[in-house]
Amino acid sequence: MNKDILIGVVLLAVAVGLVFIGRPNRAGVHPRFLQFDAALVLYPPVVLVFFAGGVAELIAGLLRSGQ
Repeated sequence: MNKDILIGVVLLAVAVGLVFIGRPNRAGVHPRFLQFDAALVLYPPVVLVFFAGGVAELIAGLLRSGQ
């Protein structure tokens, strides 16, 4: 397995984990670390960075393995 593919899978797993960690409970209350205004602004871009990095690494690894 190519390193790029492995890194891409790990980054995607981190992004999915962050999405599930940041979900509010059934009462609609956010997790404790997301109850601050700055966290609500910064958390989505962090998740998107991990997701975009994972997809980019996955595509790069798949393109390099085809050569």
